[in-house]
Amino acid sequence: MTETITYDANVTAKADAESILRTAWGYRFPVDPVRIARQLGIDVIDANLAGDVAGAIVKESGKDAVILVNQFDHPNRKRFTVAHELGHFVQKSEDTFEYVDRRDTLSSMGVSPDEMYANAFAANLLMPEDEIKRLIKEEKTSDLEMAMRFGVSREAMKIRLSSLGLTAP
Repeated sequence: MTETITYDANVTAKADAESILRTAWGYRFPVDPVRIARQLGIDVIDANLAGDVAGAIVKESGKDAVILVNQFDHPNRKRFTVAHELGHFVQKSEDTFEYVDRRDTLSSMGVSPDEMYANAFAANLLMPEDEIKRLIKEEKTSDLEMAMRFGVSREAMKIRLSSLGLTAP
């Protein structure tokens, strides 16, 4: 009998994001993904990107990775983009390869396993499930209040709550 091992991007991304929070940030909110990236040796640059491109990560063999974010995007979108690109970096953390990832309107839909992982990583990094549950249970925090606390858009917060099967008071 052969056992099939399936890859669950959400479970892996959650574990990886929790590890980064523990080792590189602590549990202070809002999380600053730019500071985390810099701690990991990744430069983050505001760039003049095409209107449909939120960001990209560029990794050349033997060189540090660079995350580019669209200079015209809202700060909350930039934060999610940096966290998303960090997800790609963490997922492909070997220094011996090269890649470029662009986060555009299609990639944010998360249809490929890599995009699903990066989106889940970003959501878990910026809006950790345990903290959301604590805020709902102990502080009766609304989705708008949580969005402000986590430094994300209200829509991102609503999507996160829905994905966790939770509702805010």
